[in-house]
Amino acid sequence: MSFTQEVKRELAAVVPADEAGRRAQLSGLLFGAGTFEIASGGEYTVRVSVSLPAVARSLLSLLKPLGVAAEVRTVETPPTGLRYEVVLGDRARHLQVLNETGVLSDAFRVQWSLPQRLVEGRGCAAAFARGAFLGCGSISPPGAAVHAEFTVESAEFAAGLATLLRRLGLEFHVTERGRNVACYSKRGETAADLLAMLGAHDARLRWEEQAVLVRVRERANRLANCDQANAERAARASLRQLRAARAVLPDDRAAGLPGGLRAAAELRLKYPYLSVGELAARARPPLSTSALRHRLRRLEAVAREWGAAP
Repeated sequence: MSFTQEVKRELAAVVPADEAGRRAQLSGLLFGAGTFEIASGGEYTVRVSVSLPAVARSLLSLLKPLGVAAEVRTVETPPTGLRYEVVLGDRARHLQVLNETGVLSDAFRVQWSLPQRLVEGRGCAAAFARGAFLGCGSISPPGAAVHAEFTVESAEFAAGLATLLRRLGLEFHVTERGRNVACYSKRGETAADLLAMLGAHDARLRWEEQAVLVRVRERANRLANCDQANAERAARASLRQLRAARAVLPDDRAAGLPGGLRAAAELRLKYPYLSVGELAARARPPLSTSALRHRLRRLEAVAREWGAAP
């Protein structure tokens, strides 16, 4: 089961406590997954096609208090496979419910604009968005490239949905494709906030857990890269110091060098693979790391001055 399906299963169990919220959620689902057909005789049919039985059951539970006993069908449609269709026909009560949910105007014409009277309050707006996501929403799984989307057929409805989501603090954009219109966001924070706003709290926790893992992994990689870079710099410095010691100590002029400088050269020659800090601890008497590093740099300078540096 995809992450989108898991989110929808969780959302299908979320039912607003108030009638206005339930009606707004029903409206969002009808707009999100409904196909509106008008027969030659002027008869209306609305088919709500969904892939999850949980979503079909949620739709039926929203219709039942309104006195609507809708027909349920299962259809096999390649390449999507088995789908569930809830069909509303031309009965008087069905038409009334379609009007009450903003699908049909008072003149019984199909509407594509957002039913503003149903989404005035924040709770109703969130319920409408929840229904729309159940019908036509999708979201990438945690850890993948972020993409949250509502895929609809009407540019007018997509624009209205984007405005509604902005009211709820979520910045979505609209783009038209060949056969549909997408209301989408590619921001991780927006996608996570969308899950929370819709009521998919378990999915939001999974999203946040993955986000934490990604941040920890990125930090570990940065530290590992930093450690590797430091190790490479230290290795190059040790090699320069070793070459300088090998060049300076056999030279007759080495006798005139300060004792501390000769001792540093001999220490590097004896322990070529130790870090400067480890070398400093082996000096007699022990030196600070900075003091030994200063002497080794002076040793490299002497080798260059004598023309003995490789």
